[in-house]
Amino acid sequence: MKNPFPGMNPWLEEYWRDVHARLLVYAADQLNGELPADLTASVDERLVIDVEEEEPRTYLPDVAISESWDNPVGPAIGPAGAVVEAAEPIVVDRGEMKLRRLEISDSKGHLITVIEFLSPSNKADSEARWLWDRRRKENLAAGLSFVEIDLVRAGSWTLPDHNGRLRLSPDRVCYAACVTRARRLRLLEFYRCPLRERLPIIRIPLRRGEPDAALNLQALLDQSYEHGRYGRKIDYSTPPEPPLPPEELAWLRETLATSAG
Repeated sequence: MKNPFPGMNPWLEEYWRDVHARLLVYAADQLNGELPADLTASVDERLVIDVEEEEPRTYLPDVAISESWDNPVGPAIGPAGAVVEAAEPIVVDRGEMKLRRLEISDSKGHLITVIEFLSPSNKADSEARWLWDRRRKENLAAGLSFVEIDLVRAGSWTLPDHNGRLRLSPDRVCYAACVTRARRLRLLEFYRCPLRERLPIIRIPLRRGEPDAALNLQALLDQSYEHGRYGRKIDYSTPPEPPLPPEELAWLRETLATSAG
């Protein structure tokens, strides 16, 4: 089944973990068909290490060797080495935090451009948005071009709106992408992606003096929808989350009815 909408499909957010993985792989495939011969687009995965009293850092493991540290063993030790009766904690495993992104690098492994599709976890609260902003600054400080693509409605805007000049609607009936070029940090290139319109073809900066690559977001989304067989999984009788304004939901229903023929 094909994506029944001309642009983004809001119901895909329920399956975002899988959709996110597909978008990265298909974006790499699409770019590798047009990049110069000495450049390669590839999916990178890193572990996010969150150490107490330190800022979270990302690491690319070759081989991970770990020692299991389960529940605390033995008594707690207080002042002067005295044994104290400590309360028993509730242990919650939040799982590994993994960062997946698309990287464009040359034949010597020099990184040139980073492309990221935001996930709901990147926008969940002020801390998550601060971490995303920090990630953006780190990549730009390293001399890389940075591309952010926001196709999820959950959470607040993470892309800078510059006091409303970009008209990023608070009711989230619009998606967006932002391109920041290396050594051109003051000029941000924004793409607004209204719900009712096709997702755009955006420019992907490469090395200085080279033509930009083109990334067709609508083609990526449609490919993800078809290959992921979401048409068989999605229950279109249930409104998508987060809730949409009534007029937008009515438009979605009308479009679904038209596509069903």
